[in-house]
Amino acid sequence: MKIGLINNFLRDETRVCATPETVKKFITDGHIVFIEEGAGHQSGFEDAAYAKVGALIKQRADILTADFILSVMPPLKTDLHFFKENQWLLCDLTSFDDKADLQDLAKTDIGVIDMGKMPRITRAQSMDILSSQAMLAGYKAAIIALNALSQTAPLMMTSAGTLLPTKAVVVGAGVAGLTAISVLKRMGANVVATDIRPESKNEIESVGGKFSDRIENELAGSHILICAAFSAGKKAPLLIKKEQIEQLPPHAVVIDMAQGNVELGFKRPDIYFIQNKYLQRKLSFSASTLFANNVYSFLQTFHYMQKDIDYEDEILRDVLVCFGGFLRGRMK
Repeated sequence: MKIGLINNFLRDETRVCATPETVKKFITDGHIVFIEEGAGHQSGFEDAAYAKVGALIKQRADILTADFILSVMPPLKTDLHFFKENQWLLCDLTSFDDKADLQDLAKTDIGVIDMGKMPRITRAQSMDILSSQAMLAGYKAAIIALNALSQTAPLMMTSAGTLLPTKAVVVGAGVAGLTAISVLKRMGANVVATDIRPESKNEIESVGGKFSDRIENELAGSHILICAAFSAGKKAPLLIKKEQIEQLPPHAVVIDMAQGNVELGFKRPDIYFIQNKYLQRKLSFSASTLFANNVYSFLQTFHYMQKDIDYEDEILRDVLVCFGGFLRGRMK
């Protein structure tokens, strides 16, 4: 089988979904690997590193003829006319939600695997890109917040006086939120967090945070506010109103990881504010490494979709978007 790796850099994507390490595994498994020129450059994986393990550096048109096409992002419209029956495309379709585009993709007869739809079950943990990428995004959010602070995070007792620990609030205790809590706590901040899930209290406390179901009461003294309340396949819920932002102390840091949890229009020029749901892209080497491992685990588990595949497998039922011209589980 020929496996082709697409370069996504021109679409502001810094990650790549196969590293020299996983490419070496593909080749060991008996496959030929094509790498689009420059595909791993933004992640620190140069063409020479891929070539060293046996990959062939090719142009995009050659990549799109491969039996299995790997890409972090959805395909370009200009890619579609290359696709044909019995090819497979594996990517994250999170940003590819236009129904007309999905119909066009299905009409090419290509089979499409959406890694962003991986079920949250034990058997799929090694393939779960959402968890691996969310962990890194949460880490990066905490680091950005700490770096932007005009004060120290931990308690510091010196002969010149005592510096009290920074208070941080985290809204949303999924993988990203829990990671942010853990990093902030390890750096010495006092962290208060909330989530709508009943089990979140124990999860928050397990990483050193304090649970609160009245987070609005915690904002007045908080110099860090990180919002990580995502809603799969839907617009992020608005949770922090602009009048609540006014409660934050001077020079607070606000990071809206879900890009929609915080209401815009607040008048606080002193606040350091970021909206970014792709913070993992700022850790492109680490993010690519984990993404690539998730992809390899999937392909190996399902024998590169070549051997007597059970299309009703509980994992494939969720991630298989289209095959042979039919859309599955996407449109009625």
